Amino acid sequence: MKRCYKYFLLLTLSSTYATATCAQALDQLGIKKGVKINGSVSANTVAYMAAGIDSRRDPFNWFLQGNLNLSLFGYSMPFSFSYSNQNRSFSQPFNRFQFAPSYKWAKAYLGTTSMAFSNYTLAGHMFDGVGVELSPGKWRVSVMQGRLLKAVPFDIANKESYNSAAFERKGYGIKAGFDNNGNSYSFSLFKALDNVGSLEFIPIDATLSPKENVAAAVAVRQTIWKRLFMDMEYSVSALNRDVRSSKSVEDSSSNKGQYNFLKSWLSPTQTTTYFDALQSGIGFTGNFYNVQLRYERVAPGYTTLGAYNVINDLRNITVAPTLQLFSGRLNLAANAGVQDNNLDRDKASTTHRWVGSGNLSFMPNEKWLFNTSYSNFSTITRVRPLTDPFFNNPLDSLNFYQVNTTYNGMASYSFGSKEVKHSMMTNLSYQKASDKQWQPQSQQQQISAFYTGNIGYTYNLIPKGFSLTAGGNYYVQEAPDMQTTFLGPSINASRVLMKKKLRLSTSSAYNITHATISGASTKSAVWNAGFQASFAPKARETTSVTDSEKKKGINGKHAINVAVNYLNQSAVANRPSFSELTATVGYNWSF
Repeated sequence: MKRCYKYFLLLTLSSTYATATCAQALDQLGIKKGVKINGSVSANTVAYMAAGIDSRRDPFNWFLQGNLNLSLFGYSMPFSFSYSNQNRSFSQPFNRFQFAPSYKWAKAYLGTTSMAFSNYTLAGHMFDGVGVELSPGKWRVSVMQGRLLKAVPFDIANKESYNSAAFERKGYGIKAGFDNNGNSYSFSLFKALDNVGSLEFIPIDATLSPKENVAAAVAVRQTIWKRLFMDMEYSVSALNRDVRSSKSVEDSSSNKGQYNFLKSWLSPTQTTTYFDALQSGIGFTGNFYNVQLRYERVAPGYTTLGAYNVINDLRNITVAPTLQLFSGRLNLAANAGVQDNNLDRDKASTTHRWVGSGNLSFMPNEKWLFNTSYSNFSTITRVRPLTDPFFNNPLDSLNFYQVNTTYNGMASYSFGSKEVKHSMMTNLSYQKASDKQWQPQSQQQQISAFYTGNIGYTYNLIPKGFSLTAGGNYYVQEAPDMQTTFLGPSINASRVLMKKKLRLSTSSAYNITHATISGASTKSAVWNAGFQASFAPKARETTSVTDSEKKKGINGKHAINVAVNYLNQSAVANRPSFSELTATVGYNWSF
């Protein structure tokens, strides 16, 4: 009876969706598939207290998350939500609800969701609205429309609120493509616009302005000859930093650029700027090796309102070969490239960066595993001094070199029987960072070295469900007039009881830090201890008779989790000792 009531309730909630699709032929509805439900709901609370210092987080927080997937006659309709009392500290939506029904090659996005067209158009930005993905045969079509940002007003009494103030921003976009046996061709277009009237008052000293953006991208991936392939994506973005500015072509005659074909979507103004980005590659795949050459260029200042952050003003050229030998037991990989910035040559400095890295892994048998790697990062910065009419600067230029060299080595050994297993692992790392500042008759060099060592041992008693891990860490940093040493042991133990229904684990780590700066020494210690428990009883099985067949159903799986963590740090310099206690209690129901 409870199960029938659950189905009736879910069918009622989804009646709108079912009505919209009832016109489809009945032979395509998949009645035999019936109704299937699965999902989970979890609730967690976190309590925190501190002694000796001011609290570094809220004393109490709670979180509620869940997802539900309803399969209705072949249609898949997942729904998810997340809710927390932390929403009070976020200016943009933190609590969210998402509904993503799908059937065969059609999928919809409803609520707070995200979609991705391209790295330089719409790239995973969250929005409240609707979206659709269609993939009939070899065709691919995606459409979205919704609110990217909600309006956040200014708080005149709090200057810090100026950083969180925002106009309401809405956007829409479309991506269409064709995919055939790995060869693909696509075009995407995205537009976003701020609502000027969404903020009633804007302070005179505020720097916030309503923006408008149009971004387009064309992407191609093509197999040229058997194992030789190439891919290319070209993107263009037009950004109006203030839609209130005059939309006069004369005002923006120096800012139209050669990509102003987007002006039909966004009229050029004195605050409109155009950007472009190109990424391409060509590669060859062999039987036991492959090599790929890639080129990427992103114009200075490239911005799209469909992405949270775009790294711009850079040019990358890289080559990456890989090699597999002895049936995959020996693997070699390398990567080398050149990167530079200041592509418009309008900045006071230009940075050239060379990177080279290599990795080797070898597994001679099931017991031994070796891995080693090397990387060398070089950065060269040339600074051109600005002209000062009141000062004759004898320094024509400044060349600044930075080199980071890293060596890593790891070895592990496993042995034992089916009932008792042992494993040992050690890891060593060395890194050197050097800075060289070249001047006409002098040279200054700053060198820093980092040494890291880890060792660990794990013991597993399979029949008892017991595991014990012990390890040690050692870290040293050396720099001019400074040395820091960090070391300490750690231990972790876990046990499974009550036929794997109850899982217990505990951990403890003690670390000592000794620092010497300009002859002055300080010493501090940190002790961290934790305990975790999880109880998950087996799901109760019921039996129902349908169509003269016995089928098993479950009432769901329940789990209760408890975690307690204690941290104590000794006094150092002018800071007294302090301790923190954090407790987490959670419940999860999956069905």
